[in-house]
Amino acid sequence: MVLYESSIIATNILHSRRPVLVHIITENERELLDGLLGDSRTPIANLGEQINKGRNWVSRTIKRLVKHGIIRAYVTVLDPAQVYAERNTILVIKTNPRELGVSQALLGMSELESLDGISGEHSLLGLFRFRGSGAFQDFLDRIDDAVSKSGSGEYQLVQVLATYKTHGFRIEKHSERRRMISPKDWELLSVLSRQQPDEMKPLPYTQGEIGIRMNPPLSQPAVSKAMKRLEERNAIVGYTVEPDFNAYGLPIKFFLKIKTSPGKIAESANHISEFKEVWDLHRTGTDFSLFATIRTRSVDDYNTFIRELYKKVKHVIDTQSLISLEEWFVPVR
Repeated sequence: MVLYESSIIATNILHSRRPVLVHIITENERELLDGLLGDSRTPIANLGEQINKGRNWVSRTIKRLVKHGIIRAYVTVLDPAQVYAERNTILVIKTNPRELGVSQALLGMSELESLDGISGEHSLLGLFRFRGSGAFQDFLDRIDDAVSKSGSGEYQLVQVLATYKTHGFRIEKHSERRRMISPKDWELLSVLSRQQPDEMKPLPYTQGEIGIRMNPPLSQPAVSKAMKRLEERNAIVGYTVEPDFNAYGLPIKFFLKIKTSPGKIAESANHISEFKEVWDLHRTGTDFSLFATIRTRSVDDYNTFIRELYKKVKHVIDTQSLISLEEWFVPVR
């Protein structure tokens, strides 16, 4: 376990950072964000009822949060086992932080879901998901090209075997065999999966707007029926927002590798996914078979989380921690 070493490194790095100016949100704004994180397609009136505010206040506040970059994207949370035909992969690259061309090349790849600069042996960590046939081989060719332009030219791929939690939503019954969604459903999800709002359009797409953006277009009733069907089979797990986590109050992000007792990976994953600090949890094909994204208010809170993890999940036998030094916003395509 490298908890204390990682925590010391993280503390030193955080103390050396220059202050970052962020919009300070109020308690009411935080409560509204909590509601959007749980279900970003909740009607405005219902969001207001949850926090005892009127719909006009909710509309104005969402527009203000979009203006200040605190609501960065609307995200439809998907079950990877039903949506992505090919393997999902965590990529780690050893490169010089000054070599911005590598990170920019990765940000230009449509398969990218997240990208962070990290501490440790490697400097970049990205999660990629693949939909089409042959997409992974094409991805390897593009990665080779991007990394060849860096000083080190070193990278490592870690295959994701299963996802237990993503964007803070638990994936239920992940071990059951899923049937893949149809190309028509994928067309719907490609429109719905991620939307970047602006001041002119601060709310998520309506079902009518989703239908207009599809090819071929669908009517609002047809979109509503398709979305309900995908929700019922849990291909759509939920709807959320991608906030500025610094402004939201969770500025500390760690990646945690977890080793469990033999034969206890799934059982441990079910317990680990119950922790509110765990935003993503994947099973990988390595000795440290679980890979989690952890978000906390402080390094002290992260240390408290680690202690609780060992206390409550008895089959965890070792962990390794990597701090995210920089989290890139992945462009909405």
